[in-house]
Amino acid sequence: MAKKRTLRNPLKAIRAKCLECCGGSPKEVRLCTDASCVLHPFRTGKNPFPRRKRALAKQTPEASAIGSSETSQVVSRQVQLSLFEDPRPSS
Repeated sequence: MAKKRTLRNPLKAIRAKCLECCGGSPKEVRLCTDASCVLHPFRTGKNPFPRRKRALAKQTPEASAIGSSETSQVVSRQVQLSLFEDPRPSS
């Protein structure tokens, strides 16, 4: 009989691989110094690059302010005014 294959969470699979590599010792996994291993950042079973933190890092104060309707009206008014300005410097 073939052994039934179970699907795992990728982080749990990485953790299991790291445990196997370190002789089954969780302490050795934590103390692992093999930074050349592609699994090294994920060895603790947690994603060191969560999406939410990346999204917050990309968001600037200006971008978060544009979300409000008052601010978007002001920005739209500034754009309208800039369309009618003469781009040439006045002499």
